[in-house]
Amino acid sequence: MARRVCPVWIGYLLLSPLRKLRQDPDSILGQHLKPGMRVLDFGSAMGYFSIPMAKMVGQSGKVVCVDIQEGMLQALMKRAGKAKVEKIIEPFLITGPVIDLGEFANKIDFVLLFAVAHEVPDQDLLFREIAKVLKPGGILLFSEPSGHVSKPEFFASVKKAEKQGFQQVEELIIRRANSLLLKKV
Repeated sequence: MARRVCPVWIGYLLLSPLRKLRQDPDSILGQHLKPGMRVLDFGSAMGYFSIPMAKMVGQSGKVVCVDIQEGMLQALMKRAGKAKVEKIIEPFLITGPVIDLGEFANKIDFVLLFAVAHEVPDQDLLFREIAKVLKPGGILLFSEPSGHVSKPEFFASVKKAEKQGFQQVEELIIRRANSLLLKKV
């Protein structure tokens, strides 16, 4: 499914506490998530953002964690158990070349797509599936690493999202990233 898939062993490096100095999940997500929300973390890996998201949405919420590597989701669930949020997190493994999130259609309030779209060969399909799962008015936080994805490449991806019914809401300032909030219209 992916062109440049992050190896499982790199997932441990992405969990480094030093990462919080430039990409703190609470600062990035805190104003967008509320208790009881249903959120989806596409490309969740080992849960750098997923576990803080689970704490933000609380016991009445749900975090669907989507990844293509079983090893990433296994490590995520182990970490979720240690953080006592395993009942809030629902792992979802994509096993083939097709992204199908239909079981979550119109059930999700917020989607995080952080540093993963550049790994997906069919971004049109990716944004179509994200649009499918979001409720009307739902929010997509879309961010790509500026070291891997140029501004023109990022905005080419944004155009693909807009073709699927997304509207730009706000540019976000996240260190070493091109980032936008988009709304499903």
